[in-house]
Amino acid sequence: MTITAYGTGAYRSATPNSFATSRGQLSDLERQLATQKRAESYGDLGMDRRTSLDLNAKVATLDSWLSGIKLADVNLKLSTQAVENFAKMTAETLNDTRSNTYVETSTGRTAPQVLAEEKFKQTLDLLNSAVNGRYLFSGKAFDVQPVESFDAIMNGDGVRAGLKTLIAERQAADGVGGTGRLTTGGTAAIATVTREDVNDAYGFALSTPPAVSSSAAMAVTPLAAPDGFSVEVLAQPAVGDTLRFTLSLPDGTTEEVVLTARAPGTTGDPTTSFEIGADIDATADSLRNAIGAAIGKEAATTLRAASASWTADDFFNYANDPVSANRQPHRVPASLLDPMEPATPAGTVFWYKGESGDLRARETATVQVDKGQIVGTGARASEEAFAVGLAQFAVMALETFPAGDANSQAGYEAMTVRVSEKLGFGGDVQKPTEIITELGSAQTALSRAKERHDSTKTYLTTALADVENITTEEVAVQLLALQTQLQASYQTTAILSQLTLTNYLR
Repeated sequence: MTITAYGTGAYRSATPNSFATSRGQLSDLERQLATQKRAESYGDLGMDRRTSLDLNAKVATLDSWLSGIKLADVNLKLSTQAVENFAKMTAETLNDTRSNTYVETSTGRTAPQVLAEEKFKQTLDLLNSAVNGRYLFSGKAFDVQPVESFDAIMNGDGVRAGLKTLIAERQAADGVGGTGRLTTGGTAAIATVTREDVNDAYGFALSTPPAVSSSAAMAVTPLAAPDGFSVEVLAQPAVGDTLRFTLSLPDGTTEEVVLTARAPGTTGDPTTSFEIGADIDATADSLRNAIGAAIGKEAATTLRAASASWTADDFFNYANDPVSANRQPHRVPASLLDPMEPATPAGTVFWYKGESGDLRARETATVQVDKGQIVGTGARASEEAFAVGLAQFAVMALETFPAGDANSQAGYEAMTVRVSEKLGFGGDVQKPTEIITELGSAQTALSRAKERHDSTKTYLTTALADVENITTEEVAVQLLALQTQLQASYQTTAILSQLTLTNYLR
């Protein structure tokens, strides 16, 4: 009978794989406890791998949307803050242009004008705002600084003309400082007003038939060549009788001139009254002088303001309408027989350098915040509200009203009336508050999407944790049980490995 050896023989007959398997299980449990993950790869998850892949894909999509929302929210907040500051500055200037605020200064510019220049510069800085390498008010051309510098816009660059030059050209063409392209004349008992032989775009315009009326014995006759009207004094007027005629200005406004008859031998404002003379011819001569003086005053005040206002509006508003994005500002041609002609970028500063496409401003920058939701967050410096505000700041900053000039106060008030009206953003003009509302609406959409995605992500992350993560207590119990099992196996094996026939027979 063969006696099978115990001890080393028995040790050799044990299954080594059982120890290796248990040791591997121990290492895996230790890894799970350290990483809190069930497996190192999707394959090790078994049937749960599909669930894990699907949930991870959904979380990754949410993370992508949340990342876009975060960046867009920063841009929107900065854009909104810029527009709010701009709106505040326009409101301040509107308040500064209230009536009866003219105060002579040695520089020819009032305090509101100096402040308007600073607001102009601040607005340019706001419109050139950039974050993370992206200009906020440049439309789709986010890598292009949208607005020229203050000095280039106002003064040009030596090659291209700036707004100051354009206003000077237009005022000269309009006859500012002269008679507004109107000529007064007549003989004996007749006074005439006629337009110079220039294009209708320049200077004062007279309606057809002229808007002229008189409470005195005067005959008003329209003239066709050249355009104008004549007034014949048929009988001596009474004190207080008036002659009225209306002048049309380049910016679409009108100004009524009223001349009142005053008693013989009296003095009065020659721009608002005429003297009843010794006879009809003397009265007509006084009337001619009054008409000329009144037109001259209007040319130096209201026409000057209208000419500057029209030019500034044209200069800044040219890029406003996306449908007419290629429309250019205008320049005075060599011949005043011709209308204003489009300027070229080679010879004129184009203040806006950003994108001017067919899309609405908000649509020039978009962020996808959900599977079927895209939010517009873009803006253009050329939007109408900005253009209107910049034009008014510029006019205020450029015009001067020297102390001692009899027309300075009237000229200043003519300017501020126009600035005030336009800074009121009346009618169908885009208002700064409209831009703020649209940007605010976009912020609300982003906020709600973020809240929705954060909630969904929390749910998905919890579900994913149930699939991928371990329960610490459960693994700890398994680890302890396996350690105990291995320890017992090792101890038993160690005892068997030392067992011999001698020890057994004892």
